[in-house]
Amino acid sequence: MYYYLYDPQLSDKKYNNITARIETRLTDLGINGKINRLSFLKNINQLLFEEIKRGVKTVIIVGDDKTIGQVINLVADFNITIGLIPIGSDNNIARLLGVPLGEEACDVISSRIIKKIDLGKINNHYFLTNLIINGKNIALECDNNYLINLSEGNNTINISNLNYCYNSPTDPLDSQLDVFIENVQKKLLRKAKSTLSHFKNATLKITGDKTVPILINDEKKIVKTPAEVIVVPKKLKIIVGKGRYF
Repeated sequence: MYYYLYDPQLSDKKYNNITARIETRLTDLGINGKINRLSFLKNINQLLFEEIKRGVKTVIIVGDDKTIGQVINLVADFNITIGLIPIGSDNNIARLLGVPLGEEACDVISSRIIKKIDLGKINNHYFLTNLIINGKNIALECDNNYLINLSEGNNTINISNLNYCYNSPTDPLDSQLDVFIENVQKKLLRKAKSTLSHFKNATLKITGDKTVPILINDEKKIVKTPAEVIVVPKKLKIIVGKGRYF
């Protein structure tokens, strides 16, 4: 049984044509199902949990990265398969999963290639792609084993589960998080010097001498330090395309 959740942006009339073509294609493929159009007045949590109670096993998100991130965080603890039909401009997750835009994604849903992939978790919040932290005087305790203190320069920390970062695809099947640290040091009358470090960990504890904001890139949501980040292996069943990055 397929359940389709439409992003609130799709209520705009400019999307009427593409959603009509998608619905026709889904019917042709025999995978049409119940449609619920999200709005700012509808509680996504309540809608999803009601459908799960009714026995829904496959949830298809029609929309962009932000809605995908919200749904994944809500259903991660249930035995649900997720699929994507990307519409709009912010569709990095679909690209990484090898899912084409619009009605072409219907064929990927129909082919039903399912991978059981890892999720990241920061405190009590799941994420699919990555976290971004900017600043200095940040400490990372890695795998309860060693400590990295970032006290100098401007640092960008990218903690990735499913991502394409610094020309390097990350693997959401390896039970590890990829940690990229770019350090930029500027000196008077000299060109800024940039260094990049890359390593893998299963757990990270993040602290700072001040509260540091951490961006959950899936949902453009901010959490603050201190924070604990872990990988949760094989947590999510998701439909992927042949052109996926892993």
